[in-house]
Amino acid sequence: MTASAAPHKLQLIVVSGLSGSGKSTAVRALEDIGFFCIDNLPVPLIEPMLELAERATMDKVAVVVDVRERHFLPDYERVVGRVKADGLEFATLYLTSSDEALIRRFKETRRHHPLQGDGSVEDGVLAERELLEPIHRNATHVFDTSEYTVHALRRRV
Repeated sequence: MTASAAPHKLQLIVVSGLSGSGKSTAVRALEDIGFFCIDNLPVPLIEPMLELAERATMDKVAVVVDVRERHFLPDYERVVGRVKADGLEFATLYLTSSDEALIRRFKETRRHHPLQGDGSVEDGVLAERELLEPIHRNATHVFDTSEYTVHALRRRV
């Protein structure tokens, strides 16, 4: 993948953040404003997807990355480094929320947190917060969705 091979400038937004913070809602809002979107794309597939997007002359792509992968963080850092080196327009939208809001959302939907294993929702939230801290720290945009409704988040995006 090289920026010089593309006749146009591809814009990539990576949406990341805590489970239950609104990533799927955010990516649907991006889709509504013209982005080609993929929810829960494994990080190693970002580069091949971008090559296909360039060949299809897509201008705007947004992906939600999946943190449940074994080598998520090293793969993510490697791919982001290559995307930046290729000169693509790149941004990270990181969604966070208070522990209380996340726990409430999981209980309301009766879903298990993807990282809770045999533990509690609280355990899963804590593990994910620690895992994603490097991405949170380096994100270009951070939204705290603790007090957002679905509609408020869509407007903000």
